[in-house]
Amino acid sequence: MKIFKSKYYILFVVLAMLTGVFAWPAANLQAAKAGDSFIQEINKQYTTVRDESRGQYDADLKQIQGDFELFLLKSREDQSTLEKLLDDDLAYLTQLLKEDHKQLQAAYGKQSSYQSKLQQYERAINPHYSSGPLWRYNKASDKSYSSSIHWKFNNEINPNYSSSLMWKYSNNVNPSYSSSIMWKYANTMNPNYSSSLMWKLENESNPSYSSSTMWKYDRGGMSLTAAKEQMATIFANARRDLQASRDQAVGEMNRLKANTESSIIALRNSSAEKLLQQRASSLAEISSIRERHFGKGITPNKLQISFDKIRVIVDGELMTFEQPPLMKDGSTLVPMRAIFERLGASLKWNAQAQSVVATKDETKVELTLGSKAAKKNGQVMNLDVPGQLVGSHTMVPIRFISESLGASVKWDSATQTVYITTAAAETGDTEPSEAEAAVSGTAETVTGEVVNE
Repeated sequence: MKIFKSKYYILFVVLAMLTGVFAWPAANLQAAKAGDSFIQEINKQYTTVRDESRGQYDADLKQIQGDFELFLLKSREDQSTLEKLLDDDLAYLTQLLKEDHKQLQAAYGKQSSYQSKLQQYERAINPHYSSGPLWRYNKASDKSYSSSIHWKFNNEINPNYSSSLMWKYSNNVNPSYSSSIMWKYANTMNPNYSSSLMWKLENESNPSYSSSTMWKYDRGGMSLTAAKEQMATIFANARRDLQASRDQAVGEMNRLKANTESSIIALRNSSAEKLLQQRASSLAEISSIRERHFGKGITPNKLQISFDKIRVIVDGELMTFEQPPLMKDGSTLVPMRAIFERLGASLKWNAQAQSVVATKDETKVELTLGSKAAKKNGQVMNLDVPGQLVGSHTMVPIRFISESLGASVKWDSATQTVYITTAAAETGDTEPSEAEAAVSGTAETVTGEVVNE
C-alpha cells in the first residue's frame, strides 16, 4: 500500500511539473531578463565614462606636453642666441683691443717708461688673464663657468638640472613621475589604480565585486528600482568628481606653465641686462686705463641682445617659411600665401597692379601692396599696416587673416607664437583685435646698445 502511494506521489509531481504547477512565475522570468539587461546597461555606461575620461586625459596630456616642448625649444633657442651673441662679441672685442694694443706698442714700445703701462693694458684686455676686466666679462658670459650669469640661466632652462625651473615643469608634465600633477591626473582616471575615482566606479558597476551596488543587486539584496536609483547617483557623482579632478589638474598645469614661463623670461632678460652691465663695466675700466696711460680712451661698438623670433602654428602644426614673420610698426606681419594656402584658399598675383586675390569657397579677398584698404567680397577692410613685399613675399598683419577668412588668432607673448585655428575659438582665446594689440605691446626685447657693426 505504501509503495502504491509512493508511485502515485511521484507521478503527481511529474505531472505537476509538466503542467506548470512548479514552473518559474512569468514575473520572475521578466525580472531575470530585466536584471541581465540592467547589468549590461550599467557596464555600457561605465565603459562610456571610462573611455570619455581617458580620451579627455589623452587630449590634455598631448596639449600640456606640447606646450612644454614648445617653451623648452624657445628657451633653448634663446640660450643659443645669447651664447652666439656673447661669443661673437667677445671675439670682436678681443680682436679690436689686440689691434689697439699692437698700435700702442708700435707708438710707445721703444720708450722704457711705457713698458709697464703697455703691460698693464695688455693684461686688462686679455680675456684669459685672471681678474682682469675683459676676463670678468668673459667669465660672466661663459655658460660653463660655475655661478656665472650665463651659467645660472643655462641651468634654469635645463630639464635635467635638479631643482631648476624647467626641471620642475618637466617633472609635473610627466605622468610617470611620482606625485607630479599629471601623475595624479592619470591615476585618477585609471581603473587599475587602487582607490582612484575610476577604480571606485568600476567596482560599483561590477556585479562580481563583493559588496558593490551591482553585486548586491545581482544577488537579490537590492531591488531593480533601488539599484537603478543608486547607480544613477553613483554615475552622476563620478562624472562630477572626474570633471572636477580634471579641471584641478589642468588648472594647476596652466598656472605652473604661466609661472615657469614668466620666471624664465624674467631670468633671461635680467641675465642679458647683467651681462650688458658687466660688459659696460669692463670696457669702462679698459678705456680708463688706456686714457690714463696713453691720453685717450677707447669706445668699442655697442651690443644689443634681442630674443624675438616669431612662430606661427596653424591647427596645431608649426609652420616654416622662406620669409619668417616679423614686427613692423608695432604689428606682426606674416607671409600671406603660405598661410592662406594652408587655410585652403587659392591666390593669384597681379604683378602689374601689385595686388593679390585670394578665394576660398564663396569668399574673395583683394589686397594691394602699400594700401591699408583691402576688400572682402567687395566690402572694404581697413588694415593697421598695409600689405608689403619683404624678400619677394607678400606680408600681411595677423588680424587680416582672421577678418578675411574667419580664422581664430591667438598670440602667446611668452613663446612669441601666433596660433591660428580654423575651429571655433575655445574659452579664453584672445580675439584677433586684442591679439594684435598684444603683439604690438608685449615684445620681449632686452636692449642694451646697438648691434656690433
